[in-house]
Amino acid sequence: MKRIILFSTIAFVCIAPTQAVDFNTDALKSMQKEGHAIVAEAEAPRVYKASNGQCLAFSASALILANCNGKKNQTWSLDENNRLLAANGKCAGGSHLKACDNSKPQKWKYDSSQRLINQAKKCLQPEGNPPQKGARVVAANCNKSARQVWK
Repeated sequence: MKRIILFSTIAFVCIAPTQAVDFNTDALKSMQKEGHAIVAEAEAPRVYKASNGQCLAFSASALILANCNGKKNQTWSLDENNRLLAANGKCAGGSHLKACDNSKPQKWKYDSSQRLINQAKKCLQPEGNPPQKGARVVAANCNKSARQVWK
């Protein structure tokens, strides 16, 4: 009887931690997978639509508004350095599209008010009130204007 209790205790002590390790490994793998999905979604190309229904686009080195058509000049992604990256590999830096660097005007975040704000504390907005197709998009002081909302 003592042997059965001893064997049961040894088996429990040896087997239980193994199962706990497997559970933790699975949980970690699941969390890692979710993390990768969040990063991939953040980096996935997307279209930013202004309040007037026009889309953020680029033409040569300028940021402009254009009719939304989903073409490459209207697709943007936030890279791992928080730069707003155009499909041509250049970055939005303030009001221009230029070679990517790590300057504050090129580091962006999409905030809870649906504004694109750079680390220089400027928000992207189209010129004109109301903005028209072809309007330049510039970095301006952030405010609560609908012109600074990008959906």
